[in-house]
Amino acid sequence: MGRTARPRVRGIPNPWAGLALTGSLLLASVAVAGAPGPEPALADPEPVVETHAASAPGTPVMSNVPRLPTPPPAPRPVLDPAARLLSEDEASEAWTLFIELDTGHRITQRFLLTNVGPGEHSAVAVGHLVEPGRAPYRYENGRRRARWTLSDDRLFFDIAASHLDLHRPKGELRITKDDIEIRMFFDFNAHAPSARVPSAALPPDYHVDVLAIGAPTHGTILAPWMTTPVEARGQAWLVHTWTPREEARLLARRTEIYGSGSETSFYGIQLRGNGDWTSGWSVAATAGGHVIESTINVATPWGERTATGSGAYPTPGGFDLSDSAFSGPIALDREWLRFDPLDVIPQPFRWFIRRSSRPQEVWADARIGVSLSSASGSPSLPHPGETTSANGSVNTSPWRPQAPSRGKRETDEETLLLPASGRPNGVASITFLNPVGSR
Repeated sequence: MGRTARPRVRGIPNPWAGLALTGSLLLASVAVAGAPGPEPALADPEPVVETHAASAPGTPVMSNVPRLPTPPPAPRPVLDPAARLLSEDEASEAWTLFIELDTGHRITQRFLLTNVGPGEHSAVAVGHLVEPGRAPYRYENGRRRARWTLSDDRLFFDIAASHLDLHRPKGELRITKDDIEIRMFFDFNAHAPSARVPSAALPPDYHVDVLAIGAPTHGTILAPWMTTPVEARGQAWLVHTWTPREEARLLARRTEIYGSGSETSFYGIQLRGNGDWTSGWSVAATAGGHVIESTINVATPWGERTATGSGAYPTPGGFDLSDSAFSGPIALDREWLRFDPLDVIPQPFRWFIRRSSRPQEVWADARIGVSLSSASGSPSLPHPGETTSANGSVNTSPWRPQAPSRGKRETDEETLLLPASGRPNGVASITFLNPVGSR
């Protein structure tokens, strides 16, 4: 007791960081093959300005010692994205995929398995394609267990015209309906950044694995208003959630934040229980594959800003992060999607679910200004130029402008994400399990 909690940093030597993650679904092992080649000859190093402990504070000392290269990410366990196929009567399991493309399009996609209602493992796939200036276009499929296909290894889902392939090293979302076709491939190799949300940040029997954090993505989309498929590149986030219990009895609201800058991708989750319980947790991945996680500090959950609007499903105005790993504001802006998730559930399953839950889902723009806190002694991130981009592409999305690169460190915090000119650099997904005050 009394010792300050340290942030978990993967892939960067840190004497204070413990073994990150408690579980099994996202992340990666690094396999090294072959023997190292001969070391290349070093060119004459450029002078480096250093500050020596024996010198007066702030006194620069010239040194010819070159800066060491940033170490690669340390090997991490590979998490299993396969379906759990839970047997409990109220069990559910979902894979949520968010894709942001350089054409300005956005894709939200969810594959849901549920035991609520007759039978087990009924499946629903629902997605929205969003184009600037147009209303979101919804597409969906639903089937009883006998009418949809799951591969023997539980990694490929075939629900009528909705398909999700979670085989490594390349994941795929494929929609082949008469009115819309989507074929998106995302990096899903065993070395990709990922994380499991610690159980201390979750309700009992509730599990969340972040399988992809801003993974490079490419493919084509063909919407009803398009004459030919549109090729696009971008980034993808994939989150796997499962619980043997009824989710609406565990949570009142679930908020997820997806953000990206020129060097860093971000995911955060904020949960509110039906009583006073609340929790927040975040993870960031750098272009070099390093992963930084929140430490769990129940005494300092995310600060929540005043809700915008009123009614049964008020959208929070934003959040303020403050723990030993991350700090900074997340402001929520324009809503661009709001719907009832049960509208896509066929009867009689919808009737069974509505007996205990009247959900609503909201998607909104977010302005993320998050920094890596160093007040507790955490090491700084790799310097710009020491790592290469994970996808090598330039973001031209009108919704998520490229964030400025981090310059030299001038304060006790190092900026991870910063909205350019106050414009959005992320999105928020808010799921209300029940109207406010109903429990």
